[in-house]
Amino acid sequence: MIAPATIAERLAASRLVGFLPAVEAGLKPLFPGVTVRSHPGRIDVSDLIEKEVFLPPMIAVALTRWRGPIVVDGSWRLTVECAAYVVTEDMAVALAGPNGPARATPRQEVAFALSHGVLDVLADWETARWGLQSITSPDKAEARPLFTSETFGKGAAFYAVTWEQSLFGFGADPLVRVLVSGMEAVRDGTAEAIDDGGPA
Repeated sequence: MIAPATIAERLAASRLVGFLPAVEAGLKPLFPGVTVRSHPGRIDVSDLIEKEVFLPPMIAVALTRWRGPIVVDGSWRLTVECAAYVVTEDMAVALAGPNGPARATPRQEVAFALSHGVLDVLADWETARWGLQSITSPDKAEARPLFTSETFGKGAAFYAVTWEQSLFGFGADPLVRVLVSGMEAVRDGTAEAIDDGGPA
């Protein structure tokens, strides 16, 4: 039976609380010159028009949904849907190093490069676990444009890289009190003799 817990206790116990900061910390050093920060939820087109909120080039990472499917043995996993919102503008990019000649680069090309870079990170077995334990590799990773003609006309391009990952290992041990036969049961991982009244 689940015991009651205070908000402070749930904050301390929730693995979901630390997930987004871990993703942000994993991506930030891999994209020098780009602002990488967490965002509390989905990004709306109106958010992009407010340049003081999203200053390109930027990658804003967010958790957009999480669900807890239960498997047959009674354990369950927390499947998290993630998004890395890529916001870019036309910019001069030095192609031959920081002091080399610069080329005017359209905002969509910058977005292609950054979104491709995020997919590269997600494909890396070690990095894409974000330093967390009991986590799957990213799945269903894809990138797509989400901007409208209105936002493009404002000088920004808006793309989203989305993926799923699962935190697993939740739920009680299904063998704690499972009846094995009429003569014995498994309790705390050990087989015990029982009488007609059930496990001793």
